[in-house]
Amino acid sequence: MEQLNELAYYCVTRHPADARVLFPEARTAEEIGLGSCMIGERMTVKDSAVLSGGIAGCTTDLGVAAAATNHHTRHPMVTATMGSTMQALTEGRYAMAFGRGMAANWKAIGLPAVTEAQLRDFVDILRRLWAGETLIDRKGPAGSWPVLYHQNGLTDSPPIGFVAVGPKTLELAGEIGDFVILHTFFSEEATTNSVAAVRRGAERAGKDPDSVRIWSCLATASDALSEEDRLRRRTGRLVTYLQAYADVLISANGWDPQVWERIRTTQLFLDAAAAGPIDASASVDVLEQFDALIPDEWLSAAAYGTPEQCVRKISREYDLGCHSVIMHGASPHELTSVVEAYRANRPVLHRKVAANPGKFL
Repeated sequence: MEQLNELAYYCVTRHPADARVLFPEARTAEEIGLGSCMIGERMTVKDSAVLSGGIAGCTTDLGVAAAATNHHTRHPMVTATMGSTMQALTEGRYAMAFGRGMAANWKAIGLPAVTEAQLRDFVDILRRLWAGETLIDRKGPAGSWPVLYHQNGLTDSPPIGFVAVGPKTLELAGEIGDFVILHTFFSEEATTNSVAAVRRGAERAGKDPDSVRIWSCLATASDALSEEDRLRRRTGRLVTYLQAYADVLISANGWDPQVWERIRTTQLFLDAAAAGPIDASASVDVLEQFDALIPDEWLSAAAYGTPEQCVRKISREYDLGCHSVIMHGASPHELTSVVEAYRANRPVLHRKVAANPGKFL
């Protein structure tokens, strides 16, 4: 069975997180021919390094990406070691993406907000460490260290990417990154604008504007799921993102902020938000009420319905300029019918991609 390198999934997406599902998910992913597994790090039971090692140990062909981790939660030498170890274990199937996260969260736990200058500096450090350099008295936006060193013996280091929402970070990804993952629930307009931003960054750096691999992250809730699961992973997931950073997502999509302001001030939202992440804690009744309030335009930024309808939505992402698609929110066994429908009507890609999420063929 041919591997579909252009398709990926996120592991361990259910609430509460159960790290043990990593193994059956990965084995099923290889059985049905998915290209790669994305690992979203959370400070629960979702440590990126540990989960990456688990994937490496139970698969032979599946690409693996930290998507995303945060550069300032580990010492640069620890991050370099994590990347080179995974690159060696997977024989080149590993990629590492970084994100900015939420400034309020970093402040709450005593870490600085992440800036473009920090990311730029850290990526430079990481690449130089992987190249075998020893850095003495390194001072820069990412921090200060008397000495940084790393000896890995690798001939090829992992691709570096970004998980990005805003145009500045997307341009940065195009300039210094190998790949980029767009945010879930991006409208067609937001996706088109994001692709353009990545290409601008690449051109600014003198690179081929099509040399940075762009991943769409498409919430996927086919009718293979139960009605409750479809509701939770489409409406529930969108409301949870809005709960966390509505301004950023609404601005990127060009949505009407007044619509969200009306929803945000309802007692329904206030009560649901007080209980925690809405997609994890809200009852079906509450989710149904949100489903009635959220505009169809917002909810249409997902793949849903029959497997064939999901495939049409996935294929549309390629038309918008993406090279690959993550089917977000569903486990591989829940994606079987969608993958079968995709194989039956697989679109022609304008660039062939590798199993490594950060590379082309």
